Amino acid sequence: MPDSEKTGKVKKILERLASPFRRGESDDGAQKADRAEPTNDHGRLLWRLGPKSSQSKEKRQRSMFTLRGKKKGPGELDKLNALQKFAYSHLSPSLPTLPGYRDAYEQAGLPLIFESYLSTAFLLSFIVTLPTVALSLVFENRTLRLPLLLSTVGSVVLGFVAFAVSLLIWLLYPLGRRRSFKSKLERQLAYSFGILGALAASGIGVERLFERLAATETNPVLAELARRFLRDVKVFGLDTESALHEVAVHSPSLAFSKMLDSMAVAYRTTGSMHDLVMFESTRLFSEKKDKLKKNVSDLALMSELYITLVVVGPIIFIVMLTIFIFLPTSSTLPSPTILINILVFLGIPSISSAFILLLDSMVGRM
Repeated sequence: MPDSEKTGKVKKILERLASPFRRGESDDGAQKADRAEPTNDHGRLLWRLGPKSSQSKEKRQRSMFTLRGKKKGPGELDKLNALQKFAYSHLSPSLPTLPGYRDAYEQAGLPLIFESYLSTAFLLSFIVTLPTVALSLVFENRTLRLPLLLSTVGSVVLGFVAFAVSLLIWLLYPLGRRRSFKSKLERQLAYSFGILGALAASGIGVERLFERLAATETNPVLAELARRFLRDVKVFGLDTESALHEVAVHSPSLAFSKMLDSMAVAYRTTGSMHDLVMFESTRLFSEKKDKLKKNVSDLALMSELYITLVVVGPIIFIVMLTIFIFLPTSSTLPSPTILINILVFLGIPSISSAFILLLDSMVGRM
């Protein structure tokens, strides 16, 4: 047999023997490629949450949808009505992102996704503009008899004002709702953390703590945040630390967000949050005590001011005006009787109403 044929047969035998090892190497390379860290932001975050074998592909996608609201699942879009779907599909791609306003909107607790709310606000503001321009044009042209050019310019300006006012109301509503939620959350935060500390002392887990908060908490804002934590963990498959960070992002109170971040760090390092919760509870009760003392001193000052302006002040003015009745006065000055009636029937009720509103706002912040 020639040497060339022997060499060819040897090469074929070696290739057959090496093919299983090559397939194993290729499989290992594919597995390593699967285990490699993704390049995009959402994939990198989900890769860090845990091994891919513990979560299905659908659950990882749903977790990605809820992290920062940058991608929306089909279930959220199905909840929209026809007008909201139309605004979302036609206006949302061309609207500004507004990252700072997006964070405030997510902390307001509104059920609509941010893009849908913003596009609906623009669409409804534009719908309000059209009848405003038409009615203004008819009124200025038919009733006021203004020239057509002047009526058109005035109607366009009035329509722009109506659009701006309507859009401003839509944009300010989430900010006001966020401010209201923040006051409700911080008002009872000390008592809520006291309950959380008592529960943590029994040694129950973090998920069980938030289940108790969601079921028994009288503060609706804190109960909703606790339900969000449970939904992130049980439905979207986030781990405890990531779920705490995600709830901290949606918290309207900066103080409570920092507490949640501290709880996440404590859970990662020690696995227990009892010491941290008890420390925060003691600190919050101390701050609540100092705040109540300050508010009580302010109320005492307001009571003295009320007695001076509403009780003593009118008596002095009435006595002085009564004396002026018997004195000769100039005809240009108003009658003392009229001044007394104005003070008694208008001045005192107006001042009293202002004090009632002021005291109500002060008591509401306690």
